[in-house]
Order: sequence, then C-alpha cells, then structure tokens
Amino acid sequence: MATANFEIKAEDGWTAVTSADNSFIRIRSNTPNHAFFVTTGSSLPAATVIGYKVQCKEFWCNVAAGTGVRYYVRTAEGRPTPTNRIDVFTI
Repeated sequence: MATANFEIKAEDGWTAVTSADNSFIRIRSNTPNHAFFVTTGSSLPAATVIGYKVQCKEFWCNVAAGTGVRYYVRTAEGRPTPTNRIDVFTI
C-alpha cells in the first residue's frame, strides 16, 4: 500500500493524486465539512469538468480504473483555510 499527501489549493485546479493502474484507492480530506472533487482520466481534465463531489471525510474505490488512468482531485473555493490536505492510499 502506498501513501501520499497533498496540499491542494482551489486555484491549483485538478491535481493528479495517483499514478496509473491502481486497484484500490482511498482519498481522505483533513476538512470533512468542505467538499472536494474527484475524477479519473488518462490526461489532465479540462477546467470545465465537474467530477464527483465528495461532501464527507473520504472517497474510496476498489475497482481498477484501467490502463493509464489516474485519479485527480480539486478543492472548492470559499474555504476558511486556503489549502486542503488530501491523503491518498493506493494498492
């Protein structure tokens, strides 16, 4: 199991949080009352992509995303703190 930590600001936009080809992923936020967004893709998503809104403490998935697919996270604007720590656990 690999672990990575990211400090993501709203102005960072979509940030790759995994390398390709994971069979399990768990993404946690240090601020569970503020949404973050998750999407997948083989390249950086466009700024217009909304993604899956996570309004709780964590997002997890135990299905392989496919060859060359990565997970991306972005955070919302209007947060009381400028950064959001995202912890990512993968297999």
